[in-house]
Amino acid sequence: MEKRNKVLIKINGQEYPIVGSEPKDYLLKVGNYVDEKMQVIREANERLSTSMIAVLTSINMADQILKLEDELYRFQNDVAKPLKELTSLKNDLKSLKEEKNSLEMENFNLKKTNGQLQQFKEKYETETLDLKKRLEEKVDESEKHEVVINELQNKLFENQIKLVQARKQLEKYQSESK
Repeated sequence: MEKRNKVLIKINGQEYPIVGSEPKDYLLKVGNYVDEKMQVIREANERLSTSMIAVLTSINMADQILKLEDELYRFQNDVAKPLKELTSLKNDLKSLKEEKNSLEMENFNLKKTNGQLQQFKEKYETETLDLKKRLEEKVDESEKHEVVINELQNKLFENQIKLVQARKQLEKYQSESK
């Protein structure tokens, strides 16, 4: 349960007991404030009764309270707009952070894919070089075979010429021997 504080306050020359949950210093401050406001009104017009001074003080204090409430309302509205902007900016920042994280993840994946493509490229280049080397070896082999084929064709041609010459000689010999 809340602790209740009790103080004796003197307002307009009369003592009043005040009880509240606020600290005693605060309750005394409130009483002094009311007493000062009533003294200002009493000094402005000494012919007023205590009840009229109290009513005028209440009216002045109510006026101050209402003006302060209006000012507080305007202040809250003035503060609300930047707070809304701040909230919007925080949301934008959150979205940008999420987008940044997403882009970083995409960048990571692209780097990973790039690394895999680089490995594939290196493997492809190695295999291409091997294939080129093998092709060159086959071309060299093919050229050697062509040389051998040409040599064999030349020998075949020479042998055919010799065969034709030998047939002619055989025919000549056979015709002479008859």
